[in-house]
Amino acid sequence: MLFPMIVMTSALVFAGQQNEDSNLSPQALKMEPRVAKPGTVITISGISLGKDAVDEVYLTDHRFDLKVKVLEQSGDKIKIRVPPFVKAGRQQLLILTRGKTPIFLEQPVWVQVEDLDEKEILAQKESSAANKEAAAGDGNKPDKPDDRP
Repeated sequence: MLFPMIVMTSALVFAGQQNEDSNLSPQALKMEPRVAKPGTVITISGISLGKDAVDEVYLTDHRFDLKVKVLEQSGDKIKIRVPPFVKAGRQQLLILTRGKTPIFLEQPVWVQVEDLDEKEILAQKESSAANKEAAAGDGNKPDKPDDRP
């Protein structure tokens, strides 16, 4: 009679530990879109992706780990933007966990990064230049038009 009670107690303790660990271990299940260019926003869906479990997000080609800025983060989603200087090719998701002993976890999801074509590069440069001119021009404009002839 004592043996079944010990087995039952052990099973409950193990189940409790398993649930606790699954809440603490982030796991990415899907990245969309699967093909992206620099500047594209990627949505990562999965389990336990909140700020309490995930500290930093990286894209890696297994030679270089590139830290990316997190735009939005919740328990089941993270949004990142592909940096402009990321290397073209297959990039795997890498997560640094939060906690007393943070660890890097390679995730089973990838994104295929493509180079920008010449038109897109030119458009980005023009947009950047226009934004700089607009920002610089705002401080130089008079509040009202000059009334002199």
